[in-house]
Amino acid sequence: MIKKVFIDGEEGTTGLQIYERLDKHPNIEVINIDPNKRKNLLEKKEMMKKADLVFLCLPDAASQEAVATGKELEEDCPIFIDASTAHRTSTMWSYGLPELSDEYRNKINKSNFIAVPGCYATGSNLIIFPLTKMGLISNSHQFLIQAVSGFSGGGKHLIEYQNNNDSPFFYYGLNLNHKHLPEIKFHCGLENNPIFLPSVANFYQGMIVNLFLTKKDFEKETSFFEIEGFFSDYYQNQQFIKVKSNDDIQFPDGFYKPNLIVNSNDVEINIFKNTNSGQLIISANFDNLGKGASAAAIQCMNLRFGFDELLGL
Repeated sequence: MIKKVFIDGEEGTTGLQIYERLDKHPNIEVINIDPNKRKNLLEKKEMMKKADLVFLCLPDAASQEAVATGKELEEDCPIFIDASTAHRTSTMWSYGLPELSDEYRNKINKSNFIAVPGCYATGSNLIIFPLTKMGLISNSHQFLIQAVSGFSGGGKHLIEYQNNNDSPFFYYGLNLNHKHLPEIKFHCGLENNPIFLPSVANFYQGMIVNLFLTKKDFEKETSFFEIEGFFSDYYQNQQFIKVKSNDDIQFPDGFYKPNLIVNSNDVEINIFKNTNSGQLIISANFDNLGKGASAAAIQCMNLRFGFDELLGL
């Protein structure tokens, strides 16, 4: 059965990628708004009436306004999948990262309000959530995260900045209050915000998120030595996630680069461990515009409609 989809904000980076992916989706018809009326709430309301599902690729306030408009339609209110930060910690919305657990997947299957995770939060949650959920590390632990993203993660403003400045690399978020921290803390059940240092380098898309741990951080030291098997078992049934460790990690020229996975919904969780020093880095490598944004949104749509998860991906 063909479903009608409206992309509110299709001119942005995420919206454009969703549009391109849906163009090859056999079960979706994208309905388009008059470009001159794309900010007109009454016109958007008419589009929502026609749509089975609406992707929101908007700033937070605009997303909240769009949802309020859709709810005025009552029984004709479409399903919303929101790519903004606005609803990621709301208990009224499902969180669009089905790989975290069966509970998260089942909630997406039934929900009419789905919030797509932030890109950094996707990598962080895929690493931290299993550790705290299964009790390997305490929820009170002070997690340390470092990450690097392609400059497309900053949207139009950063793309324009990078095109004009050609900066090789820079850190940001140095107030230690990055907008993705609340969803990491909320969904992983943490007592403290992680200490998080994001950065941007001179490549368009791709991302690495790194978590730093030692043997002493685990509730039981045996968990440190068994960490590869733990993650492999936890994600064994997830088709988009591959777990690799020291023995089977191979990079094309020997260097670990953040743009190895692009135009994809895949995630590689790479585990680097030194048993002599008791040190560990668990790392997620994926596409900030794919699994970190547009592809994740389409995966959630597929789940909600009962389609094959791979369609459009």
